[in-house]
Amino acid sequence: MTTTTVTHAPAAHLDFHALLRPVLTALRFTGHFLAALVSVIFLGSASEH
Repeated sequence: MTTTTVTHAPAAHLDFHALLRPVLTALRFTGHFLAALVSVIFLGSASEH
């Protein structure tokens, strides 16, 4: 009984990482996109003044 639970835990952990990896990459891309967007807006407003 204990061996099945021990072998089941790392499998669930690996699956959790497999699910998280695309989410982290998507967040990284959106983070870069938002940073570029904010910098463009900031530069645009700065050049206006």
